[in-house]
This record gives sequence, structure tokens and C-alpha cells, in this order.
Amino acid sequence: MIYQLLYYLGGLLALPFSPLLFLQGKQVRANIPELPEAGGSKRGTTGQGTRPIRLLTLGESTIAGVGVKSHEEGFTGHLSKCLHQAIGRPVEWQVLAKSGYTARAATLHLAPLLPSAPLNLIVIGLGGNDTFELSSPLKWRSDMIHLIKAIRERQPDAPILIINLPPVGQFPAFPASLQFALGGLVRLQGMAIRDIPNLFKNTYYMSRPISLKEWEEKAPPGAGVEAFFSDGVHPSKLTYKLWAEEAGAFITRVDALG
Repeated sequence: MIYQLLYYLGGLLALPFSPLLFLQGKQVRANIPELPEAGGSKRGTTGQGTRPIRLLTLGESTIAGVGVKSHEEGFTGHLSKCLHQAIGRPVEWQVLAKSGYTARAATLHLAPLLPSAPLNLIVIGLGGNDTFELSSPLKWRSDMIHLIKAIRERQPDAPILIINLPPVGQFPAFPASLQFALGGLVRLQGMAIRDIPNLFKNTYYMSRPISLKEWEEKAPPGAGVEAFFSDGVHPSKLTYKLWAEEAGAFITRVDALG
């Protein structure tokens, strides 16, 4: 597959610079403060009315709400508001996430915790940690397929949405060399899972990469790239809001709710 060949080619080209990239990675890790996951309840209800939508979000730090105080300020809270406003039904939401998790860790530790009662939508937010671990596109694709299979064992009919991967190549905490190297890898990771909706029924993928330049047009006047990050890596409240709005628009456009 072309993305795997590009992965190997990129690794060969980066080999002479690997000591520098390794040192830069260690420096970035040392300089970034260790932010906690969002506090408060991991369950809630947005809006009032009958026939609630049962939403579950699953993933890594972006779903765990690192960078904001509560899940109401995070991706899940903003998405539930978007869905309530678009459809007019209350949204009962639940977060199942852990900072630092890869797709494989989510399969082992999160998928078994899924409720057995039917859900109307499961949203998966992963990819950042798989990129940081330099997982090959084929490994990432295989791990995501195993995750969805594990989800289907607990939720055979619930619609599944994989949101677009984090904009790793645009993280302001990274030097230009790391932005280039990891940004190229995350693009290959995105290519590798484009066909997953064809492998599973009722499964969707927001394949369009995140563009911070487009988000700047929706942000308050004067907001630069730094406004989208709480620490140079993890999302800010503004990013969670804009990201969730894009996901909500995608969900309503493709009629992904069960």
C-alpha cells in the first residue's frame, strides 16, 4: 500500500536526523506541563424532552478533556449541545477515555467497558498517541480495525464515527522539524483508515484534515494559532467547540444517528 511505502521512505530520509528529532522530542516532553483530564462527572444530559439520544465518546486525551475543567467545556459537552440544537432531542452523554491511550490500549481497556444497552452514536477520537509512538500506517489501521470489531461485540448496531485525527503537524509546542516529520506521519495515518467505513456497516470517518487557518476565521478577532491549544499540544476550550461543531455538522449531514 502506498502509505506504507511512504512511511518506510520517510523513515529512511529521516534517519540521518533521528538523533536531533529524538532530542527535540525529549525537550518538548520536558517543557509541556502535565495537564489533568477534565474533572467532574463523565456522564450528563444536555437539553430536555423525550426520546433522548444516547451518545458515547471513546478515545485519548482529546476525548478525556485534557486542557479544560469539565466535560461540558470539552469535546463531548460541545458535541452534545450541537446535536441537541440540530435535532431537538435531549442528549445523554458518556465519556470513556484515557489520556495517553493508543488504539490498541483503547481496544484492551476501554472497549470492554462499553454498555450493553443500545447507543445511538459512538464517537472515536484517537491518533495522537499512535503518531507519537511512530506506529506504521498498517499497524495503526490494523489496531483501529480491531477496536471497531471489539466495539461491535458490545454494540452490534450503533453508528460509529471516527473523527479526524489531531493536527499534530500544527502543534505550536513542536519545532518545525518535528512538525514536518509528525505532520507527515499523521497524514499517512489518516490515509490508512479511509476505507474502514467500507469494512463495517454504519461506520463513518471524518477524513478531512483539520485546518487551523480555517478555524482562525471562526475564532474571536486576533486569535492566533496559540488560542487553539491549552499547552501547545492539547486543545483549548475554543478548539473543542470548533471541532465538535464540525463533527455535529458531519453527523447531521450523513444522518449518522441510530
